[in-house]
Amino acid sequence: MYLKGGVILEIQSRFSLSAARHNVGLSQSEMANLLGVSLPTYVSYEHGKTLMRVDTADKFSKIVKIPKRQIIFF
Repeated sequence: MYLKGGVILEIQSRFSLSAARHNVGLSQSEMANLLGVSLPTYVSYEHGKTLMRVDTADKFSKIVKIPKRQIIFF
């Protein structure tokens, strides 16, 4: 956090799906298994070809231990 003009601003990092996955040391295949999707489906999420459903995004966020607001899902 830092102070700007009397207002406290919070600095937040944003993570791509790939960066968030790498951060917890999981392969694409392992993440696909944990999410209950096929490997091609998970790869399409990372490449931005398919959007995750909200329930899958919730599960992803819990697995990587990063709040959804800090993950770039598109």
